[in-house]
Amino acid sequence: MDQQGRQGKGKFNDGKGKGERDDFDDRKGDRKGPEKGKRKGDGKGKGDKGERSEKGEKGDRKGDGKGEKGKGKREAKVMVKGLRGKVISFVNGKPSGFIQRTDGEKDVFFDLADVVDGELLERDDIVEFDIVEGLDKKLYGSKVRKLPKETDLKEESQVLKSTTVHTASKAGSLTGGLSLGPPSRLGALGGGKLSGAVSLRPGGSLGPPSGLSGSTVQKPKEESKPAEEETLPEDQESCLWGRIVNVYGGFGFLKKLGDVDSQDIFFRAADVIGMNCLEAGTASKECLEIVQANTRNSNGFKKFYINLEDEVSFVMSKDHTGKPCAASVMKEKKGAWRTSTGRRRLGVKDVKKETVKDQVKRLTAMDTDQILQNATLFKDILDSPDFDGTWLSKIVSTLASKDLLEDTRADRIYRLFLESSAMQACLRTTIIKQGAGRHHGNFLEECLKVIVEIVMRSPASQELRGQLPLIELVEAWENSVRGGSSVARKGLSEDVVSMLKCLAKHFPEEVSLDRVLGAKAPKRHRTVAEDCAEILEASHYQEMPILPTSAEMIGHCAFEVQENMQTYEKCVDYIQTHFMLLREDYIEPLRAGIKLFMQGRHSPKDLHVYTGVKVVGVLSTWEGLVYRIELRKDELRKINWEKSKQLMYGSLLCFSDDDFSSLIWATVWRRDPGLMAEKAQLDIRLPFDPWDDRLSPGKAFCCIENVTIYFEAYRHVLIALQSMRAADVPFQHTLLSPQPDPLPPTYLKEETDMFHFHNVFTNCEKADAEVAAPKSFRVLSEWPRALKQALDLDPSQLDAVQHALTHQMSLIQGPPGTGKTFVGLKIVQAILDNTKTLRHSPILVVCYTNHALDQFLEGIFKFCESIVRIGSRSKSEQMMKRNLKELVMEIRPPREFMQARKSLMDRRDYLRDELVKAMKLVDSHTVCAAQAKSLMSEQQFEEFYQGFLDYLGDDKGDFPEDPWVVDDDVWSRVMKEWLGTSDPSKFAPVPKRQEGGLPTFKKFGIEEESEDEDPAANGTKDDGDEEEASNEIYERKLDVDNEQTEQVDEKKKSRMDFFQELHYAWLPYLEDYYETLSPEMRSLDWRQENLWRLHPQQRRECYRQWLLEAHEEARGILPELAHLLERNAESKAALERDRKLALLREMQVVGMTTTAVSKYQQLLKELRPEIVIVEEAAEVLEAHILTALHPRTQHVILIGDHQQLRPSTAVYRLSKQFHLDVSLFERLIHNGAEHVTLLQQRRMHPKISRLIKPYYPQLRDHHSTERYPDIRGVNARSFFMTHFHYEDDEGESHSKQNTFEANFVSAMCAHLVSCGYEESQITVLTPYLGQVRLLKKRMQRDPTTQKIAITAVDNFQGEENDIIIISLVRSNRARQMGFLAVDNRINVALTRARHGMFIVGNSDMLEKHTLWSQILAELRSDQCLADALPIIDKEESGVFQVRSADEISVFLDSKLHETGGEGMMAMDEYRRSQEARKGKGGNSRRSGKGEPAARWDSGKAATSASSDWRRNTSAEWERAVMDKVKEAERRPKDADGEGEAQEDDAGKRSGKKKKQQKTKQVLVMRG
Repeated sequence: MDQQGRQGKGKFNDGKGKGERDDFDDRKGDRKGPEKGKRKGDGKGKGDKGERSEKGEKGDRKGDGKGEKGKGKREAKVMVKGLRGKVISFVNGKPSGFIQRTDGEKDVFFDLADVVDGELLERDDIVEFDIVEGLDKKLYGSKVRKLPKETDLKEESQVLKSTTVHTASKAGSLTGGLSLGPPSRLGALGGGKLSGAVSLRPGGSLGPPSGLSGSTVQKPKEESKPAEEETLPEDQESCLWGRIVNVYGGFGFLKKLGDVDSQDIFFRAADVIGMNCLEAGTASKECLEIVQANTRNSNGFKKFYINLEDEVSFVMSKDHTGKPCAASVMKEKKGAWRTSTGRRRLGVKDVKKETVKDQVKRLTAMDTDQILQNATLFKDILDSPDFDGTWLSKIVSTLASKDLLEDTRADRIYRLFLESSAMQACLRTTIIKQGAGRHHGNFLEECLKVIVEIVMRSPASQELRGQLPLIELVEAWENSVRGGSSVARKGLSEDVVSMLKCLAKHFPEEVSLDRVLGAKAPKRHRTVAEDCAEILEASHYQEMPILPTSAEMIGHCAFEVQENMQTYEKCVDYIQTHFMLLREDYIEPLRAGIKLFMQGRHSPKDLHVYTGVKVVGVLSTWEGLVYRIELRKDELRKINWEKSKQLMYGSLLCFSDDDFSSLIWATVWRRDPGLMAEKAQLDIRLPFDPWDDRLSPGKAFCCIENVTIYFEAYRHVLIALQSMRAADVPFQHTLLSPQPDPLPPTYLKEETDMFHFHNVFTNCEKADAEVAAPKSFRVLSEWPRALKQALDLDPSQLDAVQHALTHQMSLIQGPPGTGKTFVGLKIVQAILDNTKTLRHSPILVVCYTNHALDQFLEGIFKFCESIVRIGSRSKSEQMMKRNLKELVMEIRPPREFMQARKSLMDRRDYLRDELVKAMKLVDSHTVCAAQAKSLMSEQQFEEFYQGFLDYLGDDKGDFPEDPWVVDDDVWSRVMKEWLGTSDPSKFAPVPKRQEGGLPTFKKFGIEEESEDEDPAANGTKDDGDEEEASNEIYERKLDVDNEQTEQVDEKKKSRMDFFQELHYAWLPYLEDYYETLSPEMRSLDWRQENLWRLHPQQRRECYRQWLLEAHEEARGILPELAHLLERNAESKAALERDRKLALLREMQVVGMTTTAVSKYQQLLKELRPEIVIVEEAAEVLEAHILTALHPRTQHVILIGDHQQLRPSTAVYRLSKQFHLDVSLFERLIHNGAEHVTLLQQRRMHPKISRLIKPYYPQLRDHHSTERYPDIRGVNARSFFMTHFHYEDDEGESHSKQNTFEANFVSAMCAHLVSCGYEESQITVLTPYLGQVRLLKKRMQRDPTTQKIAITAVDNFQGEENDIIIISLVRSNRARQMGFLAVDNRINVALTRARHGMFIVGNSDMLEKHTLWSQILAELRSDQCLADALPIIDKEESGVFQVRSADEISVFLDSKLHETGGEGMMAMDEYRRSQEARKGKGGNSRRSGKGEPAARWDSGKAATSASSDWRRNTSAEWERAVMDKVKEAERRPKDADGEGEAQEDDAGKRSGKKKKQQKTKQVLVMRG
C-alpha cells in the first residue's frame, strides 16, 4: 500500500486548524530546517512514494527529499470474503471496535480505516466485511461496509453468543499515525475529546476525519505490533514541567523547563487532561482548543486554550512506534513550578489503601465495557467483609443500567451478583426497609429489573426460587401502591407491570400479581383546595402562570401539587415541586377568602373589600407604568394611614367589574398617607404585564385585599424558580439522592488546601495549654490532635469548623446556646483568610431576618471591614453605613454612566410625550381636526369643508378658504354647525356607569351556607391557630426590603414621576358598539355619502363612528408605549445594577436576607458568589435557599437547628400533608447527609437547661453557666406557676389571650424591677399575638415596666436575656393546646433564659403531651411546680406564696396592679365546671393542634394541684390552702356576686394595714 503525506483538515479536540504535514516519524528533524522533514510543508509528498518489500526495506521518497522514512504497502492475506455481522462494541480511547460473527467464531477486530467510504458506524449496526490475516498472524476485519438496519444476517439460525472481551492493548490497531499511545494512568480523568467525524467514546460512531477516506488512512509498518502498555522507568513516572513552544491543528511540542538543550517533546490535543489554573487562555491562530467532557479537572471551564509559552505539567510516555512523547498534559498556572512543594504525580491518591467505599465509587463511575473488564473488582466488593448494606442501592443501580442489561457479555456479572454474600445478606432486608418507606426513589424498580434479568439469563430459572427475594419484592411493591409512594403515585408503569408478569410466569406461587395490581392507592390530597370540583394537572413549571387563574379562584379548580420528598429522581421534578408548593401557599388563602366573600361570610379582619373603585390616571415612573385608582372615601374614613397595615406596599389586590367572571391582579406600588387621607387615591402596578386594557376609566371595580398573605415575599422567589433550569442547580448528587457521599469544595485541591489559622485561633488559645496550637496545616488531611488540647473550643465546635471547611455542602446543627453564631464567624474568618486567591467573588451571607443579619455582619465586621449589606431595613447604625445604597452614593459615577443615564432620560421623556398625546386623544370625547383629516380622504375632507362654507354663504367671517389650514378651534365650530349642537361631546357613546357593588351568590353557582355552620370546618383549626400563624407570617414577611425605601423619599420620588390624569370614561370598541346599533344605522357608510345631505340623526351617528375610530386608533398605541417605557425602566435598572456590581466585586462579604436573595436574583446571577453561608437555615424554606444557588456555587454552609422553629407557611395543610415546612437543612439530615451537632451550651443555668435534656440528650453544660448569680425577688431559678383560670372568650381577633396571666405577669415584672433588675434584663414571651397586645397594655400602666420587651416566641429565636417570663395563655374546657403542642416552639420558649425562667400557665392542659409531661416531671422533682409563686419580700426578707396579681400588689404598695379578680375564676365555679364536665360523660374531641383531648381527672383538688407533688410540700402550706378553700366556700354565692364585691371593697384598704391583713390570711412563710 502506497504511503503518502496527507493534508490534515478538521477538528481535533474541537481545536480548529489546518496542518499540512508528513507523518510523525520525521519528528526528530528540525521543524524549521530546510534539509529535514517540514511539518508545515505542502504536505502532498511530491514525487513517487516509497514502497516497502515484505522484508521491510526502507522506501525511497523522491519528492523534495524532506521525508526521512516512508511506509510501504502491507500485503495481507484474505481469509474470508463477504461475511455479515453486527457491531457489538467500540474500544475505549481508540477509533476501532469489534464485529460479532454469525458463524459462532471469535469476534473480529476492525479499524475505522477499513470502513468503506468512511461511513459512520454505531453499535448494533449490520455490516458486511472481509477477514484478513495480519502480519502478527491475527485476524482483522477489512472492507467493512454498512448494511441497512432491516438486513437479515446471513445465517438466521445462528444465535449471537457472548464472546471474549478484548482490550485495546491486546487487539492491535491498524490506524498507524492516529493510533493512541499506551493507556495513561490518568485516563480515568478523561483527556480532550476527539470531535468531528471520529468518535472515541463507547457506543459512538466511527468514521474517518474530514478530508480522509478509508483508503488513504495510513497503515502500520510491517514489523509494528499492537500497542501494549509498557512499564515506564521510575523517572518517567514522575510529573515533569514544560513550556509550549509550538502548536498545530491537533498537536504541539513542548520543551522541558530548565533543560535548554533537550529536544522538543511531541504531544497531542487528546493527551491534554485538564488545567490547574484559572485562566482559560485566548483563541488565536496558534493555539489548541480543548473541550472537556466534564469540568471536574478544568476548574469549571468546559473549554480552554493551549497557547504558546503556556506552562504545563506532563508525564513522559511513548507512542506506537516507541518514540518518546508527552502524556497526561495539564495546563498549569505560570510560575507554579517554583512554589509547588510536591510536584503533581500520577497516582498520588493511589498510594493510600483503597477502601471498599472507594472501590464502590470507582465501580459505579465505570461504563459498561470497563465493568465487564473489572469483574474481579466487582466480585471483591460484593464478597468483602467490610461491605455496607447502604452501598447495595448503588450496586443495584449500576446493574440496572440500560447498557449493561442489553449487553450479552454480562452473564458473569449477574451471576457473580447472584452468588455474592452481599446479595444474600443485604438484598432481602433492604427491599423490606425500602418498601416500608415512602421515599425510596426508584430502588424497587431497579431491583425488579435486576432480578428479572437474572431470571432471563439463567438456563434453569426454577433453581433460583430460594435464592431470590421474590415474596419480599412483591410485598414491597404492594406496600408502595397502598402507601402512595413516589414511585407508584400515578400508578404502575407499563414496564413495571410487564416485569411483574414475567416473574409471575416463572414463579406463580411466590409472585401473586393480583396482590399488586389489585392494591389501591390511598385517597391523597392532590391539592390543599377544599371541595375543588376539578383537579388540574400541573404543566411544566416554566409554563405555569405565577398569578392565580380565574379557574382556580372562581371555577372550583385547583392544580395538583406533589409533596416535598426526601429524594428526587429528576432535578426538574425537584424544582417543579417547590414551585407548585410555594405557589399554592399564597393562592389557597386567596381562593378561600374569595369563596367566603362570595358567600357573605368573610372576616373583615382577613379580607378587605372595596367597592366603587375607579381608575383616575396613569403615572410614568422609573419602574414603568403605574395606575392611580380612587377608592370610596366613606369606606376609609376611620383608618389611620400612618399606622395601618391596610393596602401596604406589595399587597396583592384582585379587581373585577363583571361580578368576578374575570379577574385583574395588581400590587400596591405606593400608598401616600396624605393622598389617601385627602383624595382616597392609591397607586397600583401590574405584576408582570405593564398594561391591561380592562383597567380603564369609567368602570367601577370591586377590589379584594387578603391580608393573611404577603405576595411580595412570594413573587420574587417564584420568578427565580421559574427561570431556573435543571442544569443551574449545583450539588445535584447531594440535593436529590439519599445518603450522599461527602465531597470537598471544588476550589480545594491537594495543592491548595494549606490553610493558616493565626487570626482564627488568636482569642481561642488556652492560657495554660501544654502545647501550642498549630496555626498552619492542610485542611483536607487529618487535623492535628494538639488543637483540641490547646484551644478553648469544645470538640464539637472544632469538628464543626473542620466539617464546614472540607465539605462542599456542610450542615452544622446548633442546639440553643451552643454558639452557632460564634462558630459561624470562625468559619467565615478562616475562609476569608485562606481563599482570597481561590475565589473570584465575595462570600454571600444569608439570614432569615434582618435582625439576625445585622448581628452576624457586625461580628464579621470586627475582622473584615470589606462588607456590604443589601437591603434597607437594618436597625444597626454600623450596618446602615455599609448599606449598598449608601456606598454606591459615595462613589462618583463615571462619565459613561452619566451619558448613558441622560440618554435613557431623553428617551423616557420622548415616550412620556407620546403617552400624553395618546392619552389626551383617548380621554377626549370630541374629534379634533387632525383626526378628521386622517379619517377622511383628501377629496372628501375638501368637499365637506367646502360644503360648510357654502352653508355659511356670505357670512363666512374669518373662516379660512383653504381646508388644510383648519385648526381645532375652527373645526369645533364646524362640528357644532354640522351637528346642530353647542356641545358635540354629548353624542359620545359613553357606556353606562357601573357601581361596582357586591356580587350575587347565584352568579357563581354557590349556595349560601347557614350562619351557624362553622367556617373553619373541613380540616382547618377550630381554635384559630392557623389564622394566628398567618398573622405571624404576615408580621415577619413585612420585614422585607421595601422598594420605596431603597430609592428616594416620597416627595422626591413624586417629582420624578409623571402623572396623566384621566377625566372621562373610555369609549367602547367599534366592533362592540356596532352590535348595539339598529340595522338601518349599521348599514350607514359615511365614506360613500355626502355628509351635508345626511339628516341630523345620521350625522350624529356618523360623528360617533368618527369618534370611536379615532379613539380606537389612539388606544391601540398605549400598550406599545407602556412596553417601551417598561423596557426603558429595565435599562435604567440594568445601568444601576452595573454600578452596584462594580462595588460588590470589590467586597469580601455580601449580606442579604432570604427575601432579598430572591428579589435581587439578576444581581446575584451576575455576581455569581462561589461560597454561600446561610444562618438560621432550618427556619428558611428550601425554595429560598435554592434560589441563592447557581451553577458556579462551589461551597454551601448551612447553620441552624431543625429542632427549633421550622419555616413558616401560610397554609397549615401544606405543612402537615405536603411537608412544605421541612427545610433543606432538615431534609438533608433525614437523608443521611453528614453533619455536625454542637454539644456544649454556654447560655442557660443548669437548672434551666435540664428541662430540654429530653429533647437534646447529648447536650452538656459549660462550667461557666453554674456561676450565674441568684435570682433577686424570687426563691427559685426556674418555676412553673400553674393556675386554673380560663383564657378569654375569642372576640373579633383570631388570636388568644388570657387576662389572668397578663395581670400576673405584669405584676411580677414590676416586682422584679423593684428588686433591682433593669427593664432591659427582662423579656416576656408568649405564643400568641393577642396576648402580646394585652401584655403591652398592662405593662404601660406602670412606668417601671414600660420598657420591658414583650414579644411572640417565634420572633425571639436566636435571642436571649437574663430573665425570661413565659405566658402560655391556653386554658380551656376542651383542652386545646394550640401552639403549645408544637415541640419546636416549646424548645424555643424554654431556651432563651440565662439566669432565671418563670412559666405561667395551666399545667393540667399539658399533662398528656409527651414532652411537656417530661418537663413537668423534672420541675416537680425539686418542687418548682406549684399554684403559688415563692417571691421574696425585700423589706421582710421572707419567702411568701402569691397566686394572683392582687397578692403581688401588696408587696409593691401600689394599686396599679390591683385587678379586682379580673380574669379569675372562683374555686366553686371551677369545681362546678368540672362536675358539669364529668356529668356529660365521654371525652371531648380535639379539633386543633396538640395531644388528643381527654377528660380532666375529677379527683384532683380544687386548686388543680396534683396529689403526687402536694405530698412533698409542707403541712403548713396545705393548711393554708384548705383555709383558702373553706373561706371561698363560706362566701355568698348569689347571682350578683356580692361576695366578690365585698372582697373588692375590702381589698381597697390602704397602706400597711392592708399588707398585714393579707399576710395573715393568705401568705404563708415557707419553711
